[in-house]
Amino acid sequence: MRFAAPGHASIRFVTFLLLCAVASSLRPLSRRRFVAGAAIAAPAAAAARDLQFKDLGDGLTVAQITEGRGDAVVRKDSVVLVELVGRLVGKQGWTFEDSREDGDPYRLQLGKGEVVEGLERALVGARVGEVRRAIVPSRLAYVDRVKEPIPRSTAFQNRLYGTVLNDNRKTQETAGLGADVAGVVAFDVKVLNIRPPR
Repeated sequence: MRFAAPGHASIRFVTFLLLCAVASSLRPLSRRRFVAGAAIAAPAAAAARDLQFKDLGDGLTVAQITEGRGDAVVRKDSVVLVELVGRLVGKQGWTFEDSREDGDPYRLQLGKGEVVEGLERALVGARVGEVRRAIVPSRLAYVDRVKEPIPRSTAFQNRLYGTVLNDNRKTQETAGLGADVAGVVAFDVKVLNIRPPR
């Protein structure tokens, strides 16, 4: 009996399964306190275990962990204040940023090319108080060192950029696995405030 060498389709399928397994094992934002002193309630933690991801195209997927409130909705050109946790999916969910730890949320201006494209697209439609998890493929994540959110720790910046912008690693992973796995980023984001564009 002979076995055929795995083709690109089976390698992509295994990569997809790996990404799904790692993404589903990430801890939700609901396990820690937020800057404003409020905590996401226990029902949100239970809901995060059964996330329903929506495909936004180009490999970008988003799930709602907690519903938002109010009439204000994030638009493509909004200014948003967010708490976020950023993780590298392909590096066992290594956390490279957690704005809750220093109590300093990110202020992101959407629609001007200043924010990681995948995160920007994932935020559109969110309301104040809403928590979303976005799984962002490498081509929509960190493609340079100037897109927000930039990790505040220099050591974490170096590790993040050393991983996601490493051309040798990208080439080898793409050749071996059919995709840039280590460059995939997961963001857990809580919208604190939405303002119209400046």
